Amino acid sequence: MSSKNSDSEGLFGTIKVGFGAGLVAGCALFSSFLSIDQQLNIPHGTFYKTIGIPMGVEGFGAVLIGLLMHITVAALIGIAFNISASYWRTFRIVTVPKGILTGAVTGAIVFSLAFLPLHTMVMMPILETTLSSTDSVVSILPEEKEALLELIKGNDFVLWYSAMLHVLFGSVLGLMSGFLLHDRYRNVPRIRSFW
Repeated sequence: MSSKNSDSEGLFGTIKVGFGAGLVAGCALFSSFLSIDQQLNIPHGTFYKTIGIPMGVEGFGAVLIGLLMHITVAALIGIAFNISASYWRTFRIVTVPKGILTGAVTGAIVFSLAFLPLHTMVMMPILETTLSSTDSVVSILPEEKEALLELIKGNDFVLWYSAMLHVLFGSVLGLMSGFLLHDRYRNVPRIRSFW
């Protein structure tokens, strides 16, 4: 069921809430994504290099590109989440627990429809090709190559851990959205104080 968003701030206010909640959730999980490296006993930032190296950036620049992409996508997911929730009455974040639940579902959807295909069908094949190529435009140091090969070898762990972190990201996103939208939906009737 669709319903028009009738709050006084309108679409711009919803975008601001989504942007802020997405940034907070993305930053909150930054260290958790670094812990993937720690769990596999490889240098910190190697996981983010799986984004930067396929884009043709090497070294610390690859880590920065990966981090910036992570934060940018987190903000965009927050915006999409809040716009969707504001226009569909069933998903409207009228309480914090509902925000957490819908956020966790959003995190699972983002993992399934965005991260999983991009990681397995785009980034990993490009990374494997780059590592096995002798005439690559990106110069990878031997210890960096060893860490990236270890990350590729532990890809099953990376996928399970990332699935958990995406659901956690969605939960934090929903929590922050629920906090930020509390005043907007204060007078909305609730079903069993949840929906």
